[in-house]
Amino acid sequence: MEKKLATLLAAMMATSLMACSSGVSFDLPQTSDNFGQSVTYNNKVDIVWIVDNSSSMLKHQQNLSNQIPDLVTKLNSLKMDYHMAVVTTSMGGTSPDGGRFIGSPKYVTAGTPDLVNNLKNRMIVGEAGSNNERGLESMENALSSGYLANEGRGFFRDDALLVVIALSDEDDKSAVSNPVSHYVNFLDGLKQPWVDGTRSWVFNFIGVLPTSTGCKTFNDYAEVGWTFVDIAKESGGVQESICTANLSTAITNIRARIYQILTDFKLSKIPVVESIVVKINGVVIPRSSVNGWDYIPANNSIRFYGSAVPAADASIKVDFKPKEAN
Repeated sequence: MEKKLATLLAAMMATSLMACSSGVSFDLPQTSDNFGQSVTYNNKVDIVWIVDNSSSMLKHQQNLSNQIPDLVTKLNSLKMDYHMAVVTTSMGGTSPDGGRFIGSPKYVTAGTPDLVNNLKNRMIVGEAGSNNERGLESMENALSSGYLANEGRGFFRDDALLVVIALSDEDDKSAVSNPVSHYVNFLDGLKQPWVDGTRSWVFNFIGVLPTSTGCKTFNDYAEVGWTFVDIAKESGGVQESICTANLSTAITNIRARIYQILTDFKLSKIPVVESIVVKINGVVIPRSSVNGWDYIPANNSIRFYGSAVPAADASIKVDFKPKEAN
């Protein structure tokens, strides 16, 4: 019996040595993650635009309005399910039109008649509003339960990404203590986090940034929007300069950030990055930060860029070798 056991052990050791000498490795099999064959990600997004309607803002509003046709085209091409509404910054003075959605209907969708012109026109809110800009207060009122249950009914969806975009050449003057924490807490309370714990809202700012203090676009008054900047930082949103005659870069970057939040493909395991193969509708997509994908270690996800951003009903498959494989 002892002789047979010794012979068996010797055979096992020999097999092991042969495997090592021949370069054979024993590792875990390839893993596959797949979003499925129908709607593969939550394509719902509710967008609130805070547009400063104080003096000096008309040309900035026109620049924003000019970007609407391209924005709508891109959102529609990816089959986004969007609601968009506009509020002004005027909560006082002679024309207190803030705190509620402006225009008719109160918010627009992909199915709104003459959508592009309707949205373009409501971005031109004029310059007759109060010069004591209280855009964040206006946003809070328009997203309050009372307003959303009445005039704003239908805009807000619990399962949609909430996107706020503020356009202003000054800082916010809303009369609350600690405005950054106040409005971050308000939006956190309004929107429950995604299942992975990340925020389901993001704040973006187009205005005067700390790096552009010399900005005097169109010879107008300009002030750094510190409160807006800090809320954008807190939420992982985009900060873009208003000090340009063309806001296409600003809108493009904000749109890209929305896509990132909605389409980041979180993997089930940590991958060997070099082993990742990404397919959209069966077509292999290159690893590229221009028109492809890249791996984001911070949240163990695949992020899509440019023309590779998938439509809402695309089939997405990611094959990879888990990192714990030996």
